[in-house]
Amino acid sequence: MIESQARSPLILIASDAEWMSRSFESVFELNGYTVMRVESGRRALELARRASPDAILLDDCLTDIDAVDVCRALRDDPLFNHATPIVITAAAHAAPRVRTIAYAAGAWEYTTQPLDVELLLLKLNTFLRARRELDQVQSRALIDPLTGLYTPFGMQRLAEQLGARAVRKHEAFACVALTARLPDGEVSSPSTMQDLGSAFADVADVCRSQSRRSDVVGSVGETRLAILAPETDATGARNLVGRLQKALDELPGTRRGSKVSGLRAGYCGVSDLATAKMGPGEVVRRAETALNHVQSHTSEGQVLSFDELPE
Repeated sequence: MIESQARSPLILIASDAEWMSRSFESVFELNGYTVMRVESGRRALELARRASPDAILLDDCLTDIDAVDVCRALRDDPLFNHATPIVITAAAHAAPRVRTIAYAAGAWEYTTQPLDVELLLLKLNTFLRARRELDQVQSRALIDPLTGLYTPFGMQRLAEQLGARAVRKHEAFACVALTARLPDGEVSSPSTMQDLGSAFADVADVCRSQSRRSDVVGSVGETRLAILAPETDATGARNLVGRLQKALDELPGTRRGSKVSGLRAGYCGVSDLATAKMGPGEVVRRAETALNHVQSHTSEGQVLSFDELPE
């Protein structure tokens, strides 16, 4: 919260009228904003996704893509932060129907000339304050403060985001669901994520150390972890389980005195998520289904792909 308040908010201004965009730039810079100016809707879309501005100001007279269409594209983009306020400015008075269409497309505000700059700044300050508070709440909900692991909700959100990118780029995508296997064959069962057993903690540490920077490690249940692995197919997912098992075997013992004897894991991976006819959430569900089978049929092995499940 302190960091987000300390830095200058970044606003993206899209207008092909240079005199107008320069005027806005001056006003916002005088009021503590950092400004990015672009002259087209396409460029605005690109930077809105890549630069993560704190607010966006769109001129209604963009020539290549209408400002409302830019709003609509961002509203429907799972990788765009939908807590980002979008303001459309128009040179002439707009009919109520035009405003309604803009708000339905995702605009937070629709203003007309002559522009009341002071009022706009007050509204943006309110919008940004609400966004900061929302970011703070979501950060607590996405990550468990005690373990540093992503929560089930966080894993769901990240699966959607990573999956959207994989679909767009025709990339592989995989999920590994796993749990600890104790010496007596019983899976550890801490009552909550805040009261982790030592076996669970060991597996979590190994998952962090053996995963790539692009992988996401989180909890999908009281005793279960999952790894979202972009650009990874089924073979890569199986290899990841092998690396995790080897790292566990090399542990001299857990910090809390118990010894993990191994892993039980289920996984699902596809070579191209765009053509796999399933969403990222389904990949996660299939990995968990495979793990369910492993836990209920221990005599059949400790690692199983969803594609290996019996009919």
